[in-house]
Amino acid sequence: MKQLVLTLGLLLGIGGMAAAQVTPPTPATAQQRVRVDQNSVVNDEQGQRLPYAVWSAMLASGTFKLTSAPNYTPANPVFVVVSQTAEERAAQLARMPAPEESPFFKTGQAMAPFKVWDINGKKYDSKELLGKVVVLNFWFIGCPPCRREIPDLNRLVEQNAQRQDVVFLAVALDEKFAIQKFIKENPFAYAQIPGARAMAQRYGIRAFPTNVVLDKEGKVVFHALSHPNIAGFMQKAIDGTK
Repeated sequence: MKQLVLTLGLLLGIGGMAAAQVTPPTPATAQQRVRVDQNSVVNDEQGQRLPYAVWSAMLASGTFKLTSAPNYTPANPVFVVVSQTAEERAAQLARMPAPEESPFFKTGQAMAPFKVWDINGKKYDSKELLGKVVVLNFWFIGCPPCRREIPDLNRLVEQNAQRQDVVFLAVALDEKFAIQKFIKENPFAYAQIPGARAMAQRYGIRAFPTNVVLDKEGKVVFHALSHPNIAGFMQKAIDGTK
């Protein structure tokens, strides 16, 4: 059984898990611990009970939090999923440690050259990209954490829209038709490189998503797997490049 161990009070959803110290809704001399799992009673703000798959996905998105319901008691632990404010989300992200480096690259190494074409036929040659910051996302459609981080990656592109020296490439394992169909309903602002399984294998990538930032000399300055604040740390890497 999937279980999340929570201390009563304000509970935050981080990367598919919820864990934070909180204050009980009624006075208490000591913190109590309660196990929250797929059998827990979790409601929406209208009081309707939510299935585990729904509320756990909401928490994993990073835009919601779990809090005690008004009728909460230790004997009747009922929770409510509510939206986080922008300030709460920013504070949550700021508290997070940096993501661990991926096992597929080394910081400071020159990335092996590549030459690829996106779904519109535009060529991207790493040699011709020297002098630009190159941001790579290795992903595939059937990967839940890959899909989950797309909105944050889109915001990253938007944040750098005025910079002509930053290029965003999504290196997809899926073929062109599948990518085109997917992005019609799920916009993804990176240039999409379809059918790039061989490229991922060339770099030894076996876990997805894998995000990489190359400096203007083509050297790796950031590389990591999925992380709730992946876009924030990638922006720092982009800003830190010369």
